[in-house]
Formats: sequence, C-alpha cells, structure tokens
Amino acid sequence: MQGVILEYPAPMKIEEQLAALQARLRSIRESQGLTLSQVAAKSNGRLSAIALGSYERGDRSISAHKLLEISNIYQVPVAEIFKAQEKSLETGRVIIDLRKLNNSSDDLSQRFKMVVEKIAAMRNDWNGELLSMRASDMASLHSFAGFSANELQDLITRFALAKLDPTKSR
Repeated sequence: MQGVILEYPAPMKIEEQLAALQARLRSIRESQGLTLSQVAAKSNGRLSAIALGSYERGDRSISAHKLLEISNIYQVPVAEIFKAQEKSLETGRVIIDLRKLNNSSDDLSQRFKMVVEKIAAMRNDWNGELLSMRASDMASLHSFAGFSANELQDLITRFALAKLDPTKSR
C-alpha cells in the first residue's frame, strides 16, 4: 500500500491568524468591560497589564500556557479566543455569557434569562457557561418574546462575547 500524502487545502496565513488572535484577545477583554489593569488584578500576579497589552498589540509572542491562563481569567473556552469575531458576525451568531446573565438581577435580564434557558433546553446545548444564539433566535426574541430592538441591543452589549445588531438579523 502506497503512503497517502494529505495536504492542507490552503496554506495558512500565519501573520493574518496572529493579528486575528491579538484582536480577539482585546475584543473579549473589552466585551467584558475590563481594563488591562483589571485583568492583571484578576490574574493574581500570573499576568501583568503590560504583558497583556503586548499580547494584544502583537509586540510579544504568547505561549499556549498564557493563552490557557487568559482563557481561564476571562472564563471562556480557549477555542473562543481563536474564533474570528468577524466570522461570528457574518454568520449571524452571538455568544451569550450565561455566567454574567446569571449574576444579573434586573427585570430585563431575568426575562432574557427565562427565554435563553428555554432555547438552550430545546436545543440540548446547554453547557452552563456560553450559549451560541443564531440570528433567527435573536429575531424570535424580538417577534415572540416582546423584546424591543433597544432592549435586545442592551442585552447583547451586556451579555455577549460577540456582538450582533439585532435590527440587521430580521
């Protein structure tokens, strides 16, 4: 039997991938409303604000160990750091941080939580931390759950890792 040579279908553009990773690190931090100093404080000395800023700008190489630490600090799966935010938006997907949602007690958040829990149960994809919602889910929230476009934008701003304009998903 002859050996089979498998080729990667397209060469990876390493510089583009690194730039996307750096942008994603910043995007996740900013989506959680954290400054570089706040992340450093959350890390209990494992990560400095200067180092994190350097990773985000691409001034410093980042190890797998540091990526895992950052993932742990942000409480997101490490795979989420590698997902291109633009691609998530193009496909109409929004990632809801259920931990943040569970820690919020205002009426709007509680209404949203009830609906999100029903969506998760129907799809059997509840992991307790993140929920990927499709554009159609967001449109349904507007149409069937009575959330206004402004309320949806507020909820997405507060609880999403990737942002989606709900008025564009209809």
